[in-house]
This record gives sequence, C-alpha cells and structure tokens, in this order.
Amino acid sequence: MTDLRLDHLNIPARDPLALAQWYGETFGLAVEKHVARGPGMILVFVPGEPIGRAVSEVHMGFRVPSLAALDQWAARFAATPVAGPEFTSFRLPDPEGNGVEIYTPNAK
Repeated sequence: MTDLRLDHLNIPARDPLALAQWYGETFGLAVEKHVARGPGMILVFVPGEPIGRAVSEVHMGFRVPSLAALDQWAARFAATPVAGPEFTSFRLPDPEGNGVEIYTPNAK
C-alpha cells in the first residue's frame, strides 16, 4: 500500500476538445482528442460543468524546477509570483475557469 501515485485527473469541461487543446498549446502537452498528456501526467477533459470554485480554493499545481523557470512562466502570463513558506507560485484560471497554479519549492 505504499506505492500510490496520482495517475490522472478527470476535469469537467463545457468543451473538452478545446480545453485539451489549450492545455496542449499552453503547456506543451501532447493532445489526443479530449486528453492532454505530459511527463507523469494525464489530464482527461470530460463533458460537464466546470467546477466553478475560486482559483485559491481548487487548482491543479504544475511544478517547475527553479525560480528562473517560474519567472519565465510568470512573464508569459503577465503574473507576479508570490513567495510562501514552502514554495513560490502564481495562479491563473484556464479558459473554463479551472484553477492552475505554477510553482517551485523554495530553497532550503
């Protein structure tokens, strides 16, 4: 029972095909129909109403390797990273309002 890993997320979307395409184009993921894949992740967009919660409450976290990488992503979205006690991050909504966080752990 110790080998437990998150394999995929099913995310409701009004337009699953378009949202998968946005994730593919935005984050460089491979897209096949309503599925976006990348190293260690599978995002499956299924027909439905988006979760509709504030980005601060419910979000997907994408980890980047360094503060320099985070700054590059932040510039792309015209966002300002915020340092917290464990990591530095910024958040944004995807086209259907789902929360996305891009973060990097703080140096120890």
